[in-house]
Amino acid sequence: MKKKINRLCLLLFISLLPTVLFISCDKDTNCYLDVIVIDEATKNPLSGVTVELYQNNCDENEYNYRRGVTDAKGNFSTFFEAPGIFSIKATLNLEEGGYRQGNGTVRTVEGETKTATVVLSSHVDY
Repeated sequence: MKKKINRLCLLLFISLLPTVLFISCDKDTNCYLDVIVIDEATKNPLSGVTVELYQNNCDENEYNYRRGVTDAKGNFSTFFEAPGIFSIKATLNLEEGGYRQGNGTVRTVEGETKTATVVLSSHVDY
């Protein structure tokens, strides 16, 4: 009787082992990033700012390049499949001509959401 119970326990353990292993391997490995763009003078978030995220020596056609526009809260969110160090370039084109710009860098971490704040310069370039 004791042998049957031991065999049954062993069989149950062996049948549950693959399930446990597959569940533990299913963790999120993406790297999430929120970029918040704020005005240098007012310290308020800015909407409609073009945000570019890239690694050195990368162009628009590569997978580690992202471009987007900030929402009403001055936020742009994206994700990458692998961790890395990314340069951030934020540009606001002005209606009267010229543009304002801000830069930064951020290191993404696997399975985490990082927040980077970029301050947009008050200086207008033409």
